[in-house]
Amino acid sequence: MNFSLVIPTRNRAQALRLTLQHLSLCDYPFDDFEVLVVDDGSTDETSAVLQEWSSKLPLRAFQQDHGGTSRARNRAIQEARGRHIMFVDDDVLVPPDFLRRHARLQADHPGHLVRGPVVNVPRPLYPPLPALARPWRHFSKNYLCTSNASIERDLLLKAGLFDASFARWEDAELGVRLKRLGVRRVFENETFVYHWKPPLDHQQRVRVAELDGQAAAQLWKRYPTLRMWMRSGLHRVNRWKNDFLTRLPLPGPWRRAVEVERAYLRAGIQELRK
Repeated sequence: MNFSLVIPTRNRAQALRLTLQHLSLCDYPFDDFEVLVVDDGSTDETSAVLQEWSSKLPLRAFQQDHGGTSRARNRAIQEARGRHIMFVDDDVLVPPDFLRRHARLQADHPGHLVRGPVVNVPRPLYPPLPALARPWRHFSKNYLCTSNASIERDLLLKAGLFDASFARWEDAELGVRLKRLGVRRVFENETFVYHWKPPLDHQQRVRVAELDGQAAAQLWKRYPTLRMWMRSGLHRVNRWKNDFLTRLPLPGPWRRAVEVERAYLRAGIQELRK
C-alpha cells in the first residue's frame, strides 16, 4: 500500500463528511491507500459520519479520549499500513488528482517531503472543485503543513513523531527535526487543496494570536537560533513597531489588526519569561 491518509478530528462532523466525500472521488486505486480517522473525543455526530463512509472508502476509524491533534496523528501513524503518510485535516477538500500527483512526486523524489498549496476558503466547496488560479500566491513557508503533505512513514518514526506538548505549531516543530535529519522538500504549485476556514470574529482572532504567540516562544526556546528568533516575530523591532502603531489614531480595521498583533507579542513574551 502506498498511502495512509491521517485525519485527526474532534466535533467537526459536517466538515469531516465533506472531506471524506472529496476523498471518495480521487482517481486513484482504492486498494493502494487507506484513510485513518482518529476521533479525539467527539461529542457530535462524528461517529455516524464515520459509519456512513466506512462502506464508501478504505476507511479505518479509531477512538481516543480528548488528547489533542498531535496524539491523534501519532496514533494514526502508528496504526498505518502504507509506505507514505499523507496529512489531510478534517476540513480539507482535495481535487480528484490529488493522490495521483503526490504518488508521482514521491516516485520522482524518494525520501522527500512533498507539499503543495493550501488555499483557505470561507465557505464549503462541493464537487467539482474549481481549478486554482495563480497557485504561486498560496506558497506556504511552513516546511511541514498537516493540511497537504506526504512523507515516508519510516522518516516520521525516525524523527520521533509529533510533540504533544505543543498545543499549536506542532507541525513546525516536527519540520525542524525532519530538516535536521536531512529530509529535503519538494513543493509543487499544482498539487493544491482547499481549506474550509470560516472567518473569525475579533475576539476569536485575538485568542488564536495569543496561542500562536505562545507556540512561537515555545519553538524558539526549543531551537534558539537567530533564524528561529526572527521567524517568531517576537524581537524588539516588532514590539517597538506595535507600540508605535498602538498610539496612532488608526481606523477600525487597522486598529483591530494592531490589537491582534499585540496579543501575539504579549503572549509570546510572557511565555519566554517562564
